[in-house]
Amino acid sequence: MKKTISLKNRIGQHTEILIFTLITLINLLFFVSYKFFPTLDGAAHLSNANIINQIVVHHNELFRQFFMINPEPVPNWTSHMFLAILNLIMPAFLAEKLLLILLLAGMPFAFRNLMQTIAPGKIWCSYLIFPFTHSMFFFFGFYNFCIASLFFLITLNYWLRNEASLFSVRKIIVLTLLLLVTYFSHILIFGFLGLLLGQRILTVALYDLMQPGSKFLEIGRRLLQKLFALLIASGVQLFLVIYFFYSRPSTQLVTYIPKKELLQYIYQIRPLISMNQEIEGRFTRILFFLFLLMTLAGVIVWIIRYIRNAERVSLTELQRLDSGHNPRINIWWLTGSLVMGFTLFLFVPDAYGTASYTNLRIAYLLFMLLILWFSLFRLPAWLGIFSAAVAVYVNFSLIMFYLPPIRENNKIAMACNKAADKIAPNSLVLPIYCMDSWFHGHFVDYLSIDKPVLMVYNYECEMGYFPVKWNEKTKPNYHLGNSANPSNYINFELIKGHPSLKLDYVFILGNYDPNKDWFFTTLHRILKEEFIRVYTSDFCSLYQNRNP
Repeated sequence: MKKTISLKNRIGQHTEILIFTLITLINLLFFVSYKFFPTLDGAAHLSNANIINQIVVHHNELFRQFFMINPEPVPNWTSHMFLAILNLIMPAFLAEKLLLILLLAGMPFAFRNLMQTIAPGKIWCSYLIFPFTHSMFFFFGFYNFCIASLFFLITLNYWLRNEASLFSVRKIIVLTLLLLVTYFSHILIFGFLGLLLGQRILTVALYDLMQPGSKFLEIGRRLLQKLFALLIASGVQLFLVIYFFYSRPSTQLVTYIPKKELLQYIYQIRPLISMNQEIEGRFTRILFFLFLLMTLAGVIVWIIRYIRNAERVSLTELQRLDSGHNPRINIWWLTGSLVMGFTLFLFVPDAYGTASYTNLRIAYLLFMLLILWFSLFRLPAWLGIFSAAVAVYVNFSLIMFYLPPIRENNKIAMACNKAADKIAPNSLVLPIYCMDSWFHGHFVDYLSIDKPVLMVYNYECEMGYFPVKWNEKTKPNYHLGNSANPSNYINFELIKGHPSLKLDYVFILGNYDPNKDWFFTTLHRILKEEFIRVYTSDFCSLYQNRNP
């Protein structure tokens, strides 16, 4: 009889993991079915990965005149390095697809493994992660944040599985590497992860102190060992964090979001809304009410069991539980983590200088912790299955809404990328954006993701916290037209005293109004008299200088 039950369990487990894998694959296919998955910043990251290769690998002197590798160890390197390395052996669009696959497949399985560490057997909770695999940060092309989110889950899982025996050279090296990748992906997630691990150490120590017969010195020794291991593994990163903020200008603009609006973010599950708040909100609010139902059900079940003494466990039984699998420790730790995270969410500034979306980033992490928290409650099986089904429904409902704009944006991206065929290598291109949608602002960069095409506008270089920045010592200025004819001349003098180079191409995304202002009136005359249109599509046009 036992063998029959065991066989049925194994078949059930295999079937369930196949279902989870199938949903992951279907989820993934929606985003990699087209040549490009255009995002707000994705094209800029691809373009700058190409710039890194032009500077470091190909030693391109023209690019070295304009750009340099940022000497500061900024926390935005991971996706750029990943794309730059892959772009040496494959086209940029394939490199980006591999990154998307890593994120869309890695996130659900990393979350599932972490959930199994915290609450073994609570498989149904893992399905709640699917809507969070394509958050607003994913659609905005904030790839470094997405990679950091993945390593947040991996590092947290590694700590929980090894915290009882972490003080060894091999494990500290692994932990150091995981924390380094997290830092060089996103500084906020690294900081949040550090707070979470620190709170974990203190929670375990306090819990151990509360047990009958606890030994203060032994508990203190384990506490210091864990803190020391964490300090060793994160020491370099902590120094980099201090240096990062110390080196920022002291006059940064700090902005806060009203508390009422922040609470609306929670109600709407705002980190999942990428394009249309009204339409996407219909589905994300379903998820909110599901989370509310699970919270109420979990708390009620916990109270009932507590009253009936069903949650009491003998000291001998507790000692047999590894701390990473101890439900009591985990419920208090995750509850404290949610309180800590929610406090940060309410009181930290949303923007500090050019860094923004801080509250939404914290909210995103909070919702993942909330799902982990749900897995610790002894909820009825039917509620678990219902919750998983609702999450999958919300996930694919959102994707169905996203498909038309993904299709349309892919057409725009392909048109921009196709224009690069008409551009000679090592040419200077002035990109001009004339579309109404803010989402397409960096699509011009699809022109320069594979060829040595130098775009004279680069927003990442302006920021100071990306891998590439302007080479202020040698960067030339550039111009359109002839200085001998002032009415047909536009000089982009950005650095006084530096020579000015003639622009080889003008790339226009959208349609410009020649009567809009002085710039477009002059540009129209210059294009008409000194340039020839060599490429046009429904979305963009490319003009080549007649006299290069």
